Amino acid sequence: MSWSSGFGSSGFGSSGFGSSRSAILGGLLLLGCEQPTPPPAEATLIRALPVQVSQFDRTAALTGEIQARHESNLGFRVSGKVVERLVEVGQTVTSGQLLARLDNQDQTNAVRSAESDVAAAQAAVEQSRTQEERQRSLLANGFTTRVQYDNAQKRFQQAQAELNSAEAQLGSARDTLSYTELRADRDGVITAKAAEPGQVVAVGQPVLRLADPNEREAVFQVPGASIRLEGREGLPPVEVRLVNDAKTVTEGTIREVSPGVDPVTRTYTVKVSLPNAPDAFLLGSSVVGRAKLPARPVVNLPSSALFQTGNGEPAVWVVARPADTVSLRPVSVLQYDTGTVTVSSGLSDGDLVVVGGVQKLRPDQKVTIKQGSGA
Repeated sequence: MSWSSGFGSSGFGSSGFGSSRSAILGGLLLLGCEQPTPPPAEATLIRALPVQVSQFDRTAALTGEIQARHESNLGFRVSGKVVERLVEVGQTVTSGQLLARLDNQDQTNAVRSAESDVAAAQAAVEQSRTQEERQRSLLANGFTTRVQYDNAQKRFQQAQAELNSAEAQLGSARDTLSYTELRADRDGVITAKAAEPGQVVAVGQPVLRLADPNEREAVFQVPGASIRLEGREGLPPVEVRLVNDAKTVTEGTIREVSPGVDPVTRTYTVKVSLPNAPDAFLLGSSVVGRAKLPARPVVNLPSSALFQTGNGEPAVWVVARPADTVSLRPVSVLQYDTGTVTVSSGLSDGDLVVVGGVQKLRPDQKVTIKQGSGA
């Protein structure tokens, strides 16, 4: 008894030992919950350049061709075999002049048949008119019935309607016969031919091209960048010169810009009106057109600086100082060149733009600018 109580009084009893063990375990648990602090993330290494605004000032010069403002393809309104073409390319014609002729045998026969139908209908009208007049006289004297007179009157009206129909058919046949002759619809010059005698042509197929030489214009194929530069309004006057004679010059105004781009050349058709075109500006002549494009502030950047947003819009990454974080800024691209882009809006003088490593950036990301990148 005494030995047991002495052991308990020494502090190694069950309650004392449990308290120490709990303290040790608690300390171990607290030690395990303390995670090591991760090292700060390294900033992304980029290349950046400060932008400098410059003036985009140039004169656009393009080669074009003199064309007639009013030009049309002429074709027959019926199909058939061409038996005669009376004009050649370059020949001057007058309104109503006969230009070509089709084989008209079928159309001539149709006219003769229609004329016969008209003659037969006229005879029927005369006969029914006589009967109607006779029945009217008999009815007035009481020698016929009202029914017989009404029948005679209806036969006369029917014959008259058939005559009208036959005359309409005759007119249509004559019109069709006239369609076998191709005539000029206005004064002009033949600029192209597309059919020869002996050739069978379809309805509306171009046979000749007729142009009015009195009103000429210069036609150019302009790259899309120049169209975007000026838009559709406020386009400058154009100086037009002959390629083979630089001294022959006139000034014109842009009257039409095609709304769509050519799928092959990726250019827009621009037509320049020439109200005072010299006589030397013949149809088909090659000319050079020069237009002074107004200056505008732009920023030239390497193509590597351009980034596309999720909507496909162009943008660039701009570095904010002194935090050295990046943000995405939308821009408007004036034109694309080999290795460079010309930005017309969205940037200011002195902005620090990322030109290398744009694909690995995200908004508000910390960056380190590579030495020697120009920043």
